[in-house]
Amino acid sequence: MRSNNNINWSIYTVSYLQHSGVRHACISPGARNSPLTFAFTEHSKIKCFSHVDERSSAFFALGLAKSTQKPVVLICTSGTAGANYFPAVIEASMGRVPLIILTADRPDYLMGTGANQTINQQDLYGKHVRYFSDVGLPTDNNQSLQEKLDSAFNYSIGGDFKQPPGPVHLNFPFDEPLLPENASEITPPLFTFKNIEKPVVEFSIPILPESKRPLIIVGPMEGNHHQKEIIQLAEKLNAPILADPLSQLRFGSNSKMVLANYDYFLRCKEINPELIIRFGRKPTSKVLNQLLDTWKSNTILLDAWEQFNDDCPQFIQSRIGDYCQYQIKICSWQGGEDWKNQLLTWEKQVSNLLLYESEYSEGTIAKCCVESIENGGQLFIGNSMPIRDMDMFTITSTKKIDTYSNRGASGIDGVISSALGLCYGNDTQSLLLIGDVSFYHDMNGLLASKHGANLTIVVINNSGGGIFSFLPIAVSGVENFQQYWTTDTGLAIDKVADLYNCKYYFAENLEDLETSIRGSFNSKGAQIIEIKTDIRANILAHNSLLEKVETVLSGH
Repeated sequence: MRSNNNINWSIYTVSYLQHSGVRHACISPGARNSPLTFAFTEHSKIKCFSHVDERSSAFFALGLAKSTQKPVVLICTSGTAGANYFPAVIEASMGRVPLIILTADRPDYLMGTGANQTINQQDLYGKHVRYFSDVGLPTDNNQSLQEKLDSAFNYSIGGDFKQPPGPVHLNFPFDEPLLPENASEITPPLFTFKNIEKPVVEFSIPILPESKRPLIIVGPMEGNHHQKEIIQLAEKLNAPILADPLSQLRFGSNSKMVLANYDYFLRCKEINPELIIRFGRKPTSKVLNQLLDTWKSNTILLDAWEQFNDDCPQFIQSRIGDYCQYQIKICSWQGGEDWKNQLLTWEKQVSNLLLYESEYSEGTIAKCCVESIENGGQLFIGNSMPIRDMDMFTITSTKKIDTYSNRGASGIDGVISSALGLCYGNDTQSLLLIGDVSFYHDMNGLLASKHGANLTIVVINNSGGGIFSFLPIAVSGVENFQQYWTTDTGLAIDKVADLYNCKYYFAENLEDLETSIRGSFNSKGAQIIEIKTDIRANILAHNSLLEKVETVLSGH
């Protein structure tokens, strides 16, 4: 029977993925995906989440995969359901996050016939997935299915050390009847699988050239990517580290070589490093990225996978830990003390200024968020201004905070869902800093708090998209700037909190904010803290701080 083949095909799929280490699946309702939904929910030990909205589901899975560093499965019905995964698929691809997307589909004979909810799902995500295959209608022979599952899983985790981890897509056509009438009485077949042998890949590591002015730049890296070894290499070479807020180095280290406030002193001072070693993706700082364009000829980019979405001409493929340990062992030179001390001096001057900076602005709100989280907490940072404020206003700390953001494509959509996925299943203090427009984009993501995630959401309500007010377009005299760039939603955030059964706080100032954050960590579920700012006043506060930095660094 076709329905039995549908069930066996689906149970084989979930058995394979469970054997391979998959532990979570996000499922949206539908009829055509019933065989997969039945198999995952009834015949597996994979934790399944029900999500009404596919878009939110995909971003939730993205956050969960960031947290667990393992692939998360997405399951949906046919038609536009899978298209709603697309924004998160793009983010996962650019951000190197493993997702395994299983879209149900109509049989091929219904294509082009006007059949309801039938679209062409072949290569739906184009080049934004690492691998795509249509598995075909279920048969009695599982060999072809296993071959496609082998490829999909291997590509999702970057197992060939070519493309980095990312999303993969398997399309599952099912014919009717989708399930047998006695589905609840089915005794699932038992499948056994051999352990997948991971390839042993050896990388050739060239020795670093000697340099008097070495510099290490560490961009976004989720999880443990040998940050300890990077610090050891920096200390061996006398190479200061410019640590992005998402590098997992800025918070949790006591090394004086880790610098956080370079965005300021790079605006005011000229430096000429002879050798630059880069780890991780491109940094947040626009100033630093502009300098990297001029430093390409003496910059080395290191990554365990082949070069991906980066234009650095000197690329070395190697595991970070192996690379650092080899250089620590083999290098007999050190950078100059004057070079190191100059950068450390500028860092200290700026950090001392930021430490006591209390003028109310979106930057000090970001600073307050970091200061209010206890050791071992985690912070999800929204795009647009929040990540930039976090980059510019926070200083290094021995307090360990894991930081995350959707910086692959830097969109403002799906952020709440990703943050809720990130903090599911752990009891650590979790905070999301987000702007009001981004909050509006993913309000329905708040529904995912029903899965038991505890998250404090700090919403900076500046009545629109504040980042555009820092751009030349804001003072160019263009008409309708407020309507088409600032885009004030006029959203009553307290009513949104009430709609989704979230506890609501309103903070008048930084002191209120700190009190509200600390209090919110004692409650379960999603907590929403609204704090209002004025865009014009915020610009003045940023400019005022930059003037203070310029004064301090000039020695006046």
